Amino acid sequence: MSAHGSHEARVHEAIAAATTRQVPGTVQAAAIGGIVWGLGALGYGLSQETYRSWTLGGVIVAIVMGFGVAQGGVLFSSIQTAIQGRWGRPLKRVAESFGLALPVLYVLYVAFLLLGIKVFPWHPHTITGEPVALAPHAPTVFHAKEWWLDPTVFTIRHIVVLGAFVLLDLVYLRASLKPDLIAAAQAGGTVPGWWRWITGGETDVAKAAAASAHTQKRLAPVIAFCYALVMSMVAFDLIMSLDPWWVSNMFGGWIFMSTLWMTLNFLGAFTLIGRDWLGLGSWVTTSTTHDLGRFILALCMFWAYTLYAQILPIYYTDVPEETGFLMVRLMLPQWNPLSKIVAILCFVAPFTILLSRGLKKMRWPFVAVNLLILFGLFLERSLLVLPSVWFGDTVPWAMLFAINLGLVAGTFGIVVLIAVRALSRMPALPVTDAFLETHPWDQHVHGLDGHGAHGHGAH
Repeated sequence: MSAHGSHEARVHEAIAAATTRQVPGTVQAAAIGGIVWGLGALGYGLSQETYRSWTLGGVIVAIVMGFGVAQGGVLFSSIQTAIQGRWGRPLKRVAESFGLALPVLYVLYVAFLLLGIKVFPWHPHTITGEPVALAPHAPTVFHAKEWWLDPTVFTIRHIVVLGAFVLLDLVYLRASLKPDLIAAAQAGGTVPGWWRWITGGETDVAKAAAASAHTQKRLAPVIAFCYALVMSMVAFDLIMSLDPWWVSNMFGGWIFMSTLWMTLNFLGAFTLIGRDWLGLGSWVTTSTTHDLGRFILALCMFWAYTLYAQILPIYYTDVPEETGFLMVRLMLPQWNPLSKIVAILCFVAPFTILLSRGLKKMRWPFVAVNLLILFGLFLERSLLVLPSVWFGDTVPWAMLFAINLGLVAGTFGIVVLIAVRALSRMPALPVTDAFLETHPWDQHVHGLDGHGAHGHGAH
């Protein structure tokens, strides 16, 4: 038994809170404000012929980041399921709430596929100049790019593959939510109508929990595999094909792993900012944030490792198809400052800061690091995309923050709005999950700093 009461009492508390919790006005206003900013940025950018390709490049960044965070939330949940992890169980439902935004983001993705792919240089009617020839440079080479990057094939491939993946995610999320919503409904109070779409009228909590655990266990490795495959496709098609003759086999892995890293930071900031509203004070403890911080630190190092590992062979082989993409971003004077800022914000600063064990246990400093990394990843994704759609001698910095950051704020606003609305009407914890309770043999190692395994972080 912890200082905050028994496991059963705290679970009952989480169920009861689900029927009375209201969305904070400031959070809802911020999310809606981000969406309005995104719509305004999109409308203004597309109305300016000079900035049309720049804006569509920003749309690509926003899609990759917004869809990646929503999908990463489902991946985080499936990781906890697959490894039977206990440390991240208090974060599982919050992460899953991001995945509830996937249908909306999928619709936006499809809208881009139907209306915006003229920004790609291989499109016959590209808006970035003359179409890039996709025929291979030697007659003995297989003609693959001409088929793979055909606009019709490209659009259908993404609609079908991502649509199937979103359906798989929703099956997983329904299985995870079902027993919790049945338990919450039996606790009394007004039940939202949409709960019945998930519960299907079932009332046996134990039976539903057993079926849920079985389904999640079977789907977790499938989701992990599909995540790696689909997010690699997104990386190759939406980013790499902006320079269709650039080659980097590690690029897909670099993008999907850094997308998980981005999700962990978004999850950390979202959970700690809303911890009191969600009633997670006795669950998301200093040990939880310490473990999450170590995960984030590990992926920070992995980001740097995979970046170095793909740059090194490009450097020593000096193949023109490989070096051009990097030379533009690292050597041209208009883009070189941004590449240095990205290196600092995505590795030097977070690596140095997260070496501190104490900081990972402090609420607001940890949130600040999360937001710093998220901003760094926004600049990193922008650096990958924008030089391939903007060929001016200078970077329009004002447009980067007015248009591109606005587009990302819009997609993140959608995720936040849907997540907080869902979490306001359902338990913020997986209350029927057998792995929510700390195992009696578990021992969280900590220093002589007054923070126990069940203590709160500094406010």
